Amino acid sequence: MPEKFRFRTARAEDLVALNRLTQSSAAYDGAYRAILQGYEITARQLDAGLFVLAEQDGEILGYYGLKSRPEPELDLFFVADGAQGSGLGRRLFAHMCDKATAEGFRSIRIVSHPPALRFYEKMGARRVGTEAPRGRIAWERPILTLHLSGRQAASRPVRDTRGQDET
Repeated sequence: MPEKFRFRTARAEDLVALNRLTQSSAAYDGAYRAILQGYEITARQLDAGLFVLAEQDGEILGYYGLKSRPEPELDLFFVADGAQGSGLGRRLFAHMCDKATAEGFRSIRIVSHPPALRFYEKMGARRVGTEAPRGRIAWERPILTLHLSGRQAASRPVRDTRGQDET
C-alpha cells in the first residue's frame, strides 16, 4: 500500500522535479502552453514565500507557492496529472489554508488558470473579477478571493516545517 501524502517545504534540490511537474501538466496543453514557455521555478521563488510540496513514495505529486506581498496570493498550485482525482488537490489546498491562517492572513488572492476556476470555487473561493490578457497570456483569467476567517481547520494543528517533513 502506498504511503500517505507527505507535505514539506520545497528545497533547491527539488527544483528539477517541480519544473518537470509544471511543464508536463495537461492543463496547459494547447493555447494555454504559452504561459509556461520559458517559465522555470527558481530557488529565489522558494525562498521568497511559502513553497510546499506533496510527495508520496518519494515522488513529488503536487505543490503550492504562497506569496505574502504585496498581499497574500496563491502564486502557483499544481497537482500531477496522475494524482488528480485522488483527493490530493483538496488536501494540498487545505494545507495551504492552514499555513496562511497560521501566518495571520485573512484572505488570499487567486488569479486562476481558467480550467481550475471550478476547483477553487469548490474550495470556497469567490470570483471577484477578471484579469485582462497581457503579454504571452492571450486569455482572461478569473480573479478570486478566499476568505480564511471561519474556515474549518484541518484535522491537525499546523507546525512550522521549514525543511522538515510532516504528514
